[in-house]
Amino acid sequence: MKRYAKILQQLFVAASLLMIVVVVFLNVRLYVSSPMVHHNDESPPTLVLQLAANRAALDAGSPEQMQQLFPEGYYFSYLFHGLTWVELAMRTESHAAQAIDEAIWCLAHLDSAEGRRPFSANLPPDHGIFYAGWKAHLRAGIVVIQKGADVSQIRELKRECDAIAAAIQQSGTPFLASYVGSAWPCDTVPAIHAMSVCDRLTGEGRYGSVISAWLNEARERMDPDTGLIPHTASLPDGRSVGISRATSQMIILRYLPDIDPAFAKAQYERFRERFLTTFIGAPCAWEYPSGISGTGDVDSGPLIFGRSLPATVVLMGVANIYADHMLANAIAQCGETIGMPWTSNGQKRYLCGILPIGQQFPSACESVENGVFFG
Repeated sequence: MKRYAKILQQLFVAASLLMIVVVVFLNVRLYVSSPMVHHNDESPPTLVLQLAANRAALDAGSPEQMQQLFPEGYYFSYLFHGLTWVELAMRTESHAAQAIDEAIWCLAHLDSAEGRRPFSANLPPDHGIFYAGWKAHLRAGIVVIQKGADVSQIRELKRECDAIAAAIQQSGTPFLASYVGSAWPCDTVPAIHAMSVCDRLTGEGRYGSVISAWLNEARERMDPDTGLIPHTASLPDGRSVGISRATSQMIILRYLPDIDPAFAKAQYERFRERFLTTFIGAPCAWEYPSGISGTGDVDSGPLIFGRSLPATVVLMGVANIYADHMLANAIAQCGETIGMPWTSNGQKRYLCGILPIGQQFPSACESVENGVFFG
């Protein structure tokens, strides 16, 4: 018995020492410099390494793996990779050639049978607004870093934006359907942003009236509890809306500043009031507004005591857009601590990024500038 007692005592001492080492290590890591940058001519120092890891995962079949977990897994895997390369090229022109190749490669996967598979071919403007809007958005980024040199890409962007504009004008709701019978307002925002980028690139102003009308219609359909754009909206008129949620707000707030800066600033302040919280001292976001409880789903993933991990990660970049640098840095430092990144063979990976989307989220968020994509 004494022998077993001694073994247990040794195990307890070893476990206690290990716990102390882990606690000290994590506390030290909280003081490492944030990977975020705040100026348009700066690139996150490890972003190229993360993109290399992302590309390796894509080549190894991560999009197919993610498709098994949620409906847009394949689509988002290529979309995030392409958008992040575009942003890097906007910051550092020396990466433009590779960024164009990578983004066009990603666009080809979106514009494929596999990319379209989850979406209905009968939904306007082209397999629904989720599919059409994000694809046009990525193409707009490609045109930006090409500096308008590829006439065929500009022509295709106009064609896509014309189709989006026509669908919005013919609809009884500003929030077009992504799937049959289902509309999420955030899915229309990248499409509106693509049209605004197209107008700036061409100087034609062909979508100005459509964008203004969309903003007015959206303002008439806000979540009455928070005053924010809602998470869901009814069809066909969008008048019956659901409460706002953090996962969709991150997409909306990311692109609104480039569409209507004053509206965006007011929306961000409202979001901060109702969604910002902490967990064990670390800043994070509620998935549902404070005072309202709810469960996780395919949009948010599992919630940790009501907190949304995906929304918190994306908030790192969104806060940076609104010059909320203290919040962005705090989230980034926590992410570098909890995510346990390591670099090898020219690739930066995250321990918590066992799933490919967990690897791609930090890359996309580190790429955010003080403006927004393609602004």
